[in-house]
Amino acid sequence: MTYRGSMPHGHGSGFNGQSQYPPAVNNGGYDGWGNPQFQQQQPGSYQNSVFTPIPYPNQHPQPHNAHQQVQQTQQQNANYQFQSYDPSFDQRPLQPLPPNGVNAPGQMVHGMQQPAQQTSHQQQYIQQSNWQHMPPPMPMPSPSYQTSSPHIPPPVTPQAMPQQQPQYQYQPQHQPLQQQHHQPQPQHQHQRRTPQHANSPVAVQSPQLPPQFMPNPNNRQISTNARIEHVNSVSASPRLGTHAITRSPSVSSARSPAPTPGLVPHHADTNSLLICLAEEFFSKARKESVSIVNNIDAQNLHEYQKLVATGLGCLEVVLDSPKLAPRLEAKVRFRYASILCEETNNVMEAETALTKGITLCERNRFTDLKYAMHFLQIKLLFSQQKGKAAMIALDSRIRNAEVLKHYHWVYAFRFLKTSMHLQSANPSETHALENLKAIANLASQRNDRAIFVLASLLEGLSLLKTMKDDSIVRIQGCIAQALKYQLEDSVRIPQLDILALLLDLSCSLHQKSVQVIMQKLRSLQDQIDACMNDKSWHSIETELLLPVRKSNTQVISHDTSAVLRPGADNDANDYLAMSFWSKLEAYTVTYTYSGLALLYQTPRNDRRIFKLWEEALGQLQKAGIKLRGLPNSLADAIARSDWQREWMCYLYILQGLHFATYTRWAEVKNCVAQLESMVKPPLEGVVVLYSTYLAGVYHQGTGDLKSASSIFRNRMFSLDSGNVGSGNRKSTELEVSLLAAFNRLWIMQHPDYRDDRLTLELLEQLRPLCADHPNMEIRTAYNLVLAAVQTNPPIPMTAVKMHISTALNNARSLGNVQTLSIALNLMRAKLFQSIVGDQALKSARAASNQAKKSGNTLWMSVADGMLAQSFDVQGQSLDAQKAWEDATQYARQAFDMMRSESAV
Repeated sequence: MTYRGSMPHGHGSGFNGQSQYPPAVNNGGYDGWGNPQFQQQQPGSYQNSVFTPIPYPNQHPQPHNAHQQVQQTQQQNANYQFQSYDPSFDQRPLQPLPPNGVNAPGQMVHGMQQPAQQTSHQQQYIQQSNWQHMPPPMPMPSPSYQTSSPHIPPPVTPQAMPQQQPQYQYQPQHQPLQQQHHQPQPQHQHQRRTPQHANSPVAVQSPQLPPQFMPNPNNRQISTNARIEHVNSVSASPRLGTHAITRSPSVSSARSPAPTPGLVPHHADTNSLLICLAEEFFSKARKESVSIVNNIDAQNLHEYQKLVATGLGCLEVVLDSPKLAPRLEAKVRFRYASILCEETNNVMEAETALTKGITLCERNRFTDLKYAMHFLQIKLLFSQQKGKAAMIALDSRIRNAEVLKHYHWVYAFRFLKTSMHLQSANPSETHALENLKAIANLASQRNDRAIFVLASLLEGLSLLKTMKDDSIVRIQGCIAQALKYQLEDSVRIPQLDILALLLDLSCSLHQKSVQVIMQKLRSLQDQIDACMNDKSWHSIETELLLPVRKSNTQVISHDTSAVLRPGADNDANDYLAMSFWSKLEAYTVTYTYSGLALLYQTPRNDRRIFKLWEEALGQLQKAGIKLRGLPNSLADAIARSDWQREWMCYLYILQGLHFATYTRWAEVKNCVAQLESMVKPPLEGVVVLYSTYLAGVYHQGTGDLKSASSIFRNRMFSLDSGNVGSGNRKSTELEVSLLAAFNRLWIMQHPDYRDDRLTLELLEQLRPLCADHPNMEIRTAYNLVLAAVQTNPPIPMTAVKMHISTALNNARSLGNVQTLSIALNLMRAKLFQSIVGDQALKSARAASNQAKKSGNTLWMSVADGMLAQSFDVQGQSLDAQKAWEDATQYARQAFDMMRSESAV
């Protein structure tokens, strides 16, 4: 959304321009507009103002023509509503002045004004002719604001605004609210009294409001763009000008009584009301962002943008105030800039607001708000894809904070730098790790144990994202550093404990240590169960508070609570606020990792694995984007929706690949269909590669080799040296491309797809990538492919035996039933084909037994067929016949699964 509202002129303490109001003329106690003067300056015009006039006291003066028109205008102003705004107010043309030079009451318009309703009490003074009589002037009643109040009543809350009656009423209970606005000096009371004119004519006539100046509700047009484009053309000042007063032409020496200034809302209260209104608009927009993400249409988006634009307009009016306290102006500018950054594309306006706010903070020495604005300014630079400029500005802020020994903000800026590094393509680069080590060193010097633990864990997470040769050892070192203070109370934070255990389990999954995996999985599950009843960890809120020792310098306050939160007076710590993960999110991650860990269990409990993954999917579908709490903006809600969709895609990919190992092609087809509907831009990277690879596996498993070969030849699976050697490709993406190349080699073993030249080219490309690959499963699959493929010239038998032996040893160490079954069947086919002897028979029986453990009906059929052939060679015809019948039955089951899938 691009917000096209006006930039605040900043008439507060940070305003350096010229006043936009004409100077008042001292004319017998009246200004240039006919209003009585007093010491407190009348506020000027406010752009996009949303305010309610304070009702008159419960006193009824004698009807006067000028008073009557003031009442009509004030009754129109009393109909302001705050549920929504009318964007048509900026489309109404400026009305020309009447010939007598007095503005018509119909010119006072407001964005939320309702059509005025004339009561019977008002209509008794209206005549059908073009002129009406004006009674003699009567003395004005003493305004209620002149009576001093001993205390200031609490301000009116914006929640009570929508409950006001649409028709103006005189309510006595509003009188204390009028009294709190002004406390004038005694000399002003004498000036505001109007003397009685005993010799005033009785039948004095005053012109009636011409019909062309009457407000017409039918002329309103709703247009948000016009509301935003012409925001500067509207004046909604709380000051009532002379256009609300009609003077008699026969009385030239005496003025008609002007509206009492005490009846105008006080300037400070108007600002407070507008700020509350703006926050109400933003809060309502945040709540609606959840439903808008699920159903994005033009009307819902328009309503959301209208709420945000109205809130920004309210803040603009406050910033244009000439009587704004410096601290309040800095806070409003900070809030205004943050909304522009989150909700709009107005980058220049946001930067201008932040620059003015920083200047104001430096002038008034608001150190806390100045740091907070610098924090937001750096985030704004990073969001514009200006990473280098953001890093330079960030380093400058870190150096300044270190020189001034503002260590709280040193932590904040360095963790912001860590977040930016983790979002980059290479999070484990030298600068990122040095920044985390600098945080750990500073925390160790100041005894901030929780900061030290988090810095160590984030360093391990950075190394995990880009697995290198020594990454596992370095990650284990980071975990050991974090566990060094596990017995201290300040470090017993459940979020950090779960992160350390998950990081440790991830290392074991990469190392393929079967016994260690199950041990660490039990530790993780015990810890997550212990956190179930922990009240300090909210179910859906992501806020993490890290204790930081208090310092002597006061550089944080409640206004910086989004980043740094001051502790209580009896608390020895302040707190660094971070967005981490919620309890529900941690449970969902644990379910996903538990299913992966159980794949290495012997015997494998597939039912439990699928149950865990189904539970994770159910949590994601049930919680939606609220899995991480209420979003901060519409952009944040969309990002969370994309993140949730990507996580669900990973779970469908895991399920589909696992179903494919058991030849359950109907379930694989369902997973592929789900992925086709979910994998759409902006999703990219690994999830797209895996979903495409699963589609190719499905076509290959169901016999559609043409479609499978076409998918695996996709450019995204290319192994060109330019894509691999550039360093911009993640290790996971490379592994998926290697798997696609393995499938292409298997398909080219079919006579209809045989291509010896392409086979040799692929093998040459795979050799440098797979021979010393850190992932043992990739090396095992590579050796199985080399042992099975037929090349021209053929691979020597000694090399085949070496590949089979390597694959068997790796499969046993991994505990992978699938690869062990394939390796034994390949050994039987390559080394003991038509061989008589006990060794050949043992090899065939071992392959058959291992295939049954794997549960793959296709490999079970192949293994029993080779066992039947071995029995036949040995002369055991009965055993050969039985094995052949079993092989035929398994083959029929495999084809039945394929046919049932085709019928789905």
